[in-house]
Amino acid sequence: MRIAFILAMMVSASCNPGDKPQAADQAPYESALIVGSAQSPDPVLARVMELEKSGAVKDVVVQESFPVQIRLRAPRKVIEELQRMPRTGELR
Repeated sequence: MRIAFILAMMVSASCNPGDKPQAADQAPYESALIVGSAQSPDPVLARVMELEKSGAVKDVVVQESFPVQIRLRAPRKVIEELQRMPRTGELR
């Protein structure tokens, strides 16, 4: 009985309703298509991979094309950052 009580206390202590979600969790995620750069290695793709590791982007799909096309979901702010990155050899 004591063990169950201790476990219940540990679980309730780890679920603090006062904890605030991270800023990236607060913004709604939008779908986007990001075109990479013709540079090798591709700095746009590298940045997407960094953001994916940090949890700022989700559902990353890299399409085999040149330059690469990257489908992802992210907050609008992150999508705009990726779209503003300078590119070499892009077709705009």
